[in-house]
Amino acid sequence: MDAVNKRILKSGKIQNWDKTTLCSIMNEDKGNALKFAHEEWPKFYGDDTHNGFQESWEKLVYRYWRRKDHFDLAIWQEVDGNQVLVALAIGNPSHARTHLTIKWIERFYGHSYLGGRALWPILTCAEEYAKLLGSERILIKDPVDTGKYERYGYKSYRHPHVRFGGSYLGKELNDV
Repeated sequence: MDAVNKRILKSGKIQNWDKTTLCSIMNEDKGNALKFAHEEWPKFYGDDTHNGFQESWEKLVYRYWRRKDHFDLAIWQEVDGNQVLVALAIGNPSHARTHLTIKWIERFYGHSYLGGRALWPILTCAEEYAKLLGSERILIKDPVDTGKYERYGYKSYRHPHVRFGGSYLGKELNDV
């Protein structure tokens, strides 16, 4: 958290982070993330935003939840007295822990003070977690908009052990 707080302070936009909570998807202190994503997020889906994933977040979470070292993150923010789920992310490290792959990221298209800036805390938390694991890099599997990741230092990455099955962006942690 110290690293995340330092980056927030350095950004100069601390007011956007007021009443923001970063926690596990399954932590229900702020609300039920899976229920919120299922019920509230589709109200803001559309052709000019996003139409959701083929699988529900509930299915995605339970697929990775069994692995004790998986990565999951929910970002909540209080907006007009209500808790709003701003974003979700989930992934897992490789078996040798050489890299952490973020496989699913989605944000809320309704009103929040973070707006479209939810990717930054997700990537920051993923990078810090990967460092704790001793990983060499972070991978993003099948990114929707590569440009959004490239501004955070991610580049096209050819996974040496995956011939088929997706495109990746990567960031070496020794560069962070």
